[in-house]
Amino acid sequence: MPFALKGQEIPKYYDNPVLSGFNPDPSICRVNDDYYMVTSSFIWYPGIPIYHSKDLVNWEVIGHAIDRPDMIDMNGLNDNDGIWAVTIRYHNGIFYLITTAHKNGEHFYITATDPKEPWSAPVWLKDTAGIDPSLFWDDDGRCYYTGNFWDFKKS
Repeated sequence: MPFALKGQEIPKYYDNPVLSGFNPDPSICRVNDDYYMVTSSFIWYPGIPIYHSKDLVNWEVIGHAIDRPDMIDMNGLNDNDGIWAVTIRYHNGIFYLITTAHKNGEHFYITATDPKEPWSAPVWLKDTAGIDPSLFWDDDGRCYYTGNFWDFKKS
C-alpha cells in the first residue's frame, strides 16, 4: 500500500522512474519535510545536479555541487568515466556528497550547510577501494566509509 505524506493526497498516477531523462544512479535523503536527490554526472559540467522535492513526485533542480572548474578536472576522460553513483547524506546540519571519481582520483566527499549554496572543495580519500561509496554515522558519532568492492583502477 502506498504511503501518504502528512497532509497530502497520494497521486493516482506518477512517472516511474521518479525522475526521467539523464539522471542515473539517484540517491535521496530527507531533511524534515524536504527531499534532496543527486545523480551521477560522469564527465559533464556543471556536475552532480541537486534536486529538491516536497512529495517525491515533483522535482526541481536547485543547483550543481560541482560548479567551479577547479573542483575536479575531467579533461581527457571518456564520457563513461568521471562522477559515478553520488550518495547524499545529512548529519548534524551538514549535507555530505560522496562519490567515485572514476579515472580521476578515486573517491572524494564535499559538504554544504545549504544544498543550494556552493559546496566545499573536494576532500580526496586515500586507499578506499570499490565504487558506489556511502557514509554511515554510528551512535557514538563516528563516521564510516562503505563501498562496493571493485578494483576500478584495473579497468
